[in-house]
Amino acid sequence: MSISDKRVRKKRRWGKVFEYTSYERSLLVGDEYNAMLKDLTTEYEKRKSVVVTPQEIAARNDIRVSAAKQLLTDLEEKKILKKAFSNRRLTVYMKA
Repeated sequence: MSISDKRVRKKRRWGKVFEYTSYERSLLVGDEYNAMLKDLTTEYEKRKSVVVTPQEIAARNDIRVSAAKQLLTDLEEKKILKKAFSNRRLTVYMKA
């Protein structure tokens, strides 16, 4: 899982120019997805207390947030995690 595309972009706002680097995170498919799900399952079963967000998993494993959301919903279906808090922007999961 590597960074596939890095670009330095300039954004102008109110007369100031900001430079930032954007990149596209990798997508999980097939065996990669199953391996990541297995790793997260063993990791979260061992911990005593877990509070996790999709953004945290995406940043740590360099995957897309949509893939991280799918992983967390699968862990929720397996009754390893449960939703602690959810609104339109953020979902927080904790150990079941």
